[in-house]
Amino acid sequence: MTEIRVSFVNTEPAGIELLRRALVNAGAREEDLVESAHKGRVYLSLFLRSRARAEKLGRQIRSLRIRHTFVSLVPLKGSDWKTRWKKYFRPFTILPGIRIIPSEAHPPQGRPAPGTIYLDTTLAFGTGQHATTHMMAQLIASQKNKFSSFFDVGTGSGVLSLVAACCGAKAVTAIDIDAHAIKTARKNFLLNRCPVEHAGATGLAQFPGRGKFDFVAANLLTEDLIKLQEKLICRMRPRGWLAVSGIYYENFPFFKKHFTDRRLRTVRVLKRKNWYALLFRKA
Repeated sequence: MTEIRVSFVNTEPAGIELLRRALVNAGAREEDLVESAHKGRVYLSLFLRSRARAEKLGRQIRSLRIRHTFVSLVPLKGSDWKTRWKKYFRPFTILPGIRIIPSEAHPPQGRPAPGTIYLDTTLAFGTGQHATTHMMAQLIASQKNKFSSFFDVGTGSGVLSLVAACCGAKAVTAIDIDAHAIKTARKNFLLNRCPVEHAGATGLAQFPGRGKFDFVAANLLTEDLIKLQEKLICRMRPRGWLAVSGIYYENFPFFKKHFTDRRLRTVRVLKRKNWYALLFRKA
């Protein structure tokens, strides 16, 4: 495992967002970036399993010549990787009444207390602290106890499925194209006794069967949301819900123009830290 660490002296939110966008444009995934701060500097870290890919991305980031930044590559052993995540990941409240806690704090026996989610992110990113995840959790909670089946597209660590279970989901289906993510999600589902029916490493286009769900959630890139629009809608039951996020403010007009369907009614639009999330209902 290799950590790409970018230090940045500008602590203004706008400057941090610009650096995030530059990293994404260079090939990083927004949801994989981990932010921390120390002595007036902001650090954005990205963890990659491939040293070659880390070196390539590091060169791309340096070629951007962003002022007041320093890029370093730090090789990590397995134990170092787990320690690093413990350093970055602290318990926090994602929603009123729902608290996320690192998995190592899970009691040896017994069911998690109501409103408590124990999360391991060792092999998959997604602690629930990013703006898009916060908004998705809000949209899920806004329909608490109004849905039974939940479909999580791009589940990552499984955090949104776990939030859905806290909000009344009785049957959870989760998919992700990353097999490592699914491995971690399954562990988190078991740890939290989540009512999961299926958790598999596949894309939405390859997902088998024709099952439909009360609530579909997709926290993906704008281009992927538009590309998968029809498949997402087809997985919704009549009067079902669809929550989407991963839409940066610069892409929002493009998203609104292209993500349209007469079967969908926009119920709610959220914006947080230059990111958008939307909730739709199917006719």
